Amino acid sequence: MVTRKRLRVAVPLLLALAAGLLVLAACSDEASEQDLEEVQADLAALQADVEALGSPTSVGPVDRLIEVTGFEVKGTTNTDDLAAPEVDPETLSAGYGYSAPGFDDENPTNWRVASYMWNAGDMTSFQGDSLDLHVFILNGNEHNVWVEAPDGSKVVQDIEMNRGRTYNLEFDATQAGVYKLVCSTHAPTMTADIVVIPQS
Repeated sequence: MVTRKRLRVAVPLLLALAAGLLVLAACSDEASEQDLEEVQADLAALQADVEALGSPTSVGPVDRLIEVTGFEVKGTTNTDDLAAPEVDPETLSAGYGYSAPGFDDENPTNWRVASYMWNAGDMTSFQGDSLDLHVFILNGNEHNVWVEAPDGSKVVQDIEMNRGRTYNLEFDATQAGVYKLVCSTHAPTMTADIVVIPQS
């Protein structure tokens, strides 16, 4: 499809260039009638090729498998290097975790933050594709997950996902726009976007 679009831009430029060369050839004293006729025939053939291209065709719908992992990342430091946050991150999102100084008996100045997320966090598909999100849960014993269409409807109903297991979430991307893979257990931060591009 990209090649067709490029051709539809480049070919008219080539036609204009060929027409300019035809004018120059006609003005030249050395151009014979046969030379001009050959250039005109080439120009007509090129024009016919452009018209045969017609409008760009769409890529047909495909079955698309997307690998997704649900996981948690953690970061630990200590109060000697950086003061603990004034606001408990867990109050900002159910996807955030926080262990205040003192959680580690061996290193009482340590504190830790965590966040749940999807990898990939942004995915792309085309309208009409049949999607299969192959989800593996790396961290978190329980996740309540669904897929939401651009109009807000659920195209995959709530399913409980557990650590160390895989799940297949299948749906047809009938709407253009942004679908969302949502874990309500760790909302709002454990959300991934699936951008569905309309077919041209």
